[in-house]
Amino acid sequence: MIMATTKKAPVKKTPVKKTPVKKTPVKKASNKGSTLKQAVASDDIKPGIDWRSLYLYAVSLVTLLVVLFSTISLVNAIVNFAFPDPLYIDPYAKIENKPDPALLQQQANNSHRQALKNIFNTFTTMAIATPVYLYHWKQARKSSH
Repeated sequence: MIMATTKKAPVKKTPVKKTPVKKTPVKKASNKGSTLKQAVASDDIKPGIDWRSLYLYAVSLVTLLVVLFSTISLVNAIVNFAFPDPLYIDPYAKIENKPDPALLQQQANNSHRQALKNIFNTFTTMAIATPVYLYHWKQARKSSH
């Protein structure tokens, strides 16, 4: 294996002329500004847990969950009101007659009344939990910024 070598051309050095540099007075930064920046920087870093933010986020989480589960319960109550369960007739009862229509109507009324109570109960829960959630969430977002 033969390697080819190339010759480099010689580089001519030219002398560099030095020009005198005028020195201008430089103002020194005051220590007050730098210590203030250091104080602000040290105040930003707080070791440990920010208990207020932890409380605000925890309450926000709990109330959000309450609102979500209340919404599910509300939908379930509305479905129960619109489509009540079929009336129960015991097939093993030793009644030779047909069931009493008044009793069947009372059972249907009880089912509707219970569904309405569930609807109002879930609306009340949502009406209380939603403002609590919104307040705590806004406070948590404000404290984090």
